Amino acid sequence: MSNATGSIQSPERLRRHAIANLVPFFLENPESDPTTARLAAEGMLDGYNAATPKELQLSTQIIALGWAAMACLRAGVAAKNLSMDDILRLQDRAIALDRSCQKATKALDARRKERAKKPKAMSPENTRWDEGVFQLAINQALEKLTDANAKLAAYMTSLSTGTAAPAKERPLLWSEQVTPAVPARRGRK
Repeated sequence: MSNATGSIQSPERLRRHAIANLVPFFLENPESDPTTARLAAEGMLDGYNAATPKELQLSTQIIALGWAAMACLRAGVAAKNLSMDDILRLQDRAIALDRSCQKATKALDARRKERAKKPKAMSPENTRWDEGVFQLAINQALEKLTDANAKLAAYMTSLSTGTAAPAKERPLLWSEQVTPAVPARRGRK
């Protein structure tokens, strides 16, 4: 491993990079305190006790994807001005984000088990941070989070200005029992 690669993969640099990428997920609005958001991101990330750069990467992705999924669900439930299609779209996004989060969680668990079984087999090659995969996951989560927060903010603004249309009674979203086949079927459309 070259010196440049070693410095790029240094644990402290990667931790700072991970926290910086998580801060936007903890900012509720433009007036939110970035220091508080940073402390929240640090606290959540530290709770994962990542021992390698790859574990740190996966932990960060799990947090970002989970936070974005929650934002989609929150907007779908709270914003009463959304059409049924918008609500279903937000639910579909939350499901996709949750799937990605579960995938990252399984990968993190596998890495930890591998490290516990064969600690001497851990090398820089199999514990390396993958910046491409990381940025793809973070950007996907941030895009969905931003869109969900914008929908919710627009609704909240319409409430404060008195321009919100009266809430209509929404039909029941699920007319059948929700099983794993239902989201899968919805995903094929």
